[in-house]
Amino acid sequence: MKDKILASIDIGTNTFRLLIARAEHNPDNNSYSINGICSERIITRLGEGISRDGLLKKEAIDRSINTLKEFSDIISRHNVYETSAVATSALRNAGNSSAFLKKAKKITGFDIEIITGEKEAEITASGMLTDMTLPETALLLDIGGGSTELIFMKSNVNYRLKQPEPLLARSLDLGVVYLANKYMKKDPPSNDDLYRLGEEISRKISPAVSPFRKLSNGNTVFIGAAGTVTALAAMAQHLTKYEHDKIHKFKLSIVSVRNISSTISVLTSKERARHIPFEPSRLDIIVPGTLILLKLMEFFGFKEITVSNDGLREGILIELYKKISG
Repeated sequence: MKDKILASIDIGTNTFRLLIARAEHNPDNNSYSINGICSERIITRLGEGISRDGLLKKEAIDRSINTLKEFSDIISRHNVYETSAVATSALRNAGNSSAFLKKAKKITGFDIEIITGEKEAEITASGMLTDMTLPETALLLDIGGGSTELIFMKSNVNYRLKQPEPLLARSLDLGVVYLANKYMKKDPPSNDDLYRLGEEISRKISPAVSPFRKLSNGNTVFIGAAGTVTALAAMAQHLTKYEHDKIHKFKLSIVSVRNISSTISVLTSKERARHIPFEPSRLDIIVPGTLILLKLMEFFGFKEITVSNDGLREGILIELYKKISG
């Protein structure tokens, strides 16, 4: 089975991600590894404007279908054995998601599965930890376009099979596309909009914190994935291009996050581009994304977050590997 080439597609609210790879299971510690062959990431803004009437917009649908067609063409060139395409917040919430699924199936052939927020959190956790050594306890974070996932993990150190165990997973109604649509209408955003943005983030984080705090302790490690966290890791190091080896496993301090948040929130998008030259499509959503991370670090008292360049698409591929391996 390890010789089979698999493909996974993460259909996010902001970004679509493709991974073509071989997966392998290590029975000694019940872990999984991924040997990548091809990786693509395209910002489609599928969820753009959905907060106004609950519907996917035609322009966003067209961009997204074109991206899936591009992914289909790439997959066809790599002798892929099986593909799994998974959709998250935008298609969970949109009133016209069924029409999107039918169109995608007709044009690309993909049978897209829409998963719950809790399932998204669990799959993301398994992807984030593919090449990381999990400490005794860890809080995992994925800031997405339509929602934010929190997962508390514990190593099963007393068991023969030491596969990490998710003890608690929550999907928060905090997505950077939704927040940008609501609060980033002016360029730069007004002080009132920034205040209301912070208030909404705090209001939605506050009730979710308590059950995670009961599980965590002073040794709990904070690990984050997805575009906001990786972009901040690049900004903290003043990178002018995206470099996986410098971003993956980078330790991003709360001081850096706070400084970046203070700097970029008062800038115009043109001025902000100087701080994030490698990803111009993220110039508005980076502001709410950074504030979500900062608020979470403050609520939990974390001084740093370890950055993972892996996440949902890697987890999707591992789940597909498990399924076809029996």
